[in-house]
Amino acid sequence: MLVSYKVQKAAVLGSGVMGSGIAAHLANIGIPTLLLDISPKELAMDEEAKGLTLDSKAVKNRFSNGSLQKLLKQKPAPLATKKNVALITAGNFEDDLEKLKDVDWIIEVIVENLDIKKGLFEKIDAVRKPGTIISSNTSGVSINAMAEGRSEDFQAHFLGTHFFNPPRYLKLLEIIPATTTKPEVVQFMQTFGENVLGKGVVIAKDTPNFIANRIGT
Repeated sequence: MLVSYKVQKAAVLGSGVMGSGIAAHLANIGIPTLLLDISPKELAMDEEAKGLTLDSKAVKNRFSNGSLQKLLKQKPAPLATKKNVALITAGNFEDDLEKLKDVDWIIEVIVENLDIKKGLFEKIDAVRKPGTIISSNTSGVSINAMAEGRSEDFQAHFLGTHFFNPPRYLKLLEIIPATTTKPEVVQFMQTFGENVLGKGVVIAKDTPNFIANRIGT
């Protein structure tokens, strides 16, 4: 059976400089994108002054909302036009992981720690719909190690997509398949990376630091 892949909606997990930059790049090409991050463990002084609690949506979305505000001020501009920020929806891992069932591509851009990544992938595996592509923006953590223990469908649709900062301006995109990644998923991501994201794609092996960072090192 021929499966045709598409990316009409995406989600970026991790709203730091890299994650928000990838979300902006997707918004620039018209793809509605969820931008999710962890929730704070403590209230900020201004939040306390407003009478907010750790359960308030504004508090739980502090990191992702803050990243959206930074996108509007960053130089060089991550957004082709400021109105593109409307295509990015801020959220958090506690409340919004269920929304991942509605997206076609999930990109993980959190801390470079295998155990933390695997913990998040376990949660993603429980909510994603079959056939959803999942990728990690890791610059060096093993793609195969991250896929271990996940469902067969997750493993078949999991790979590394390593962007370079800033994502809007740097052309290189490394795609790193796992041993379990379906060849048609790799082919789709290569074509999508080149024709839609406008990247120069290289396929890398799952070796420490992949290609570009190994050369840099």
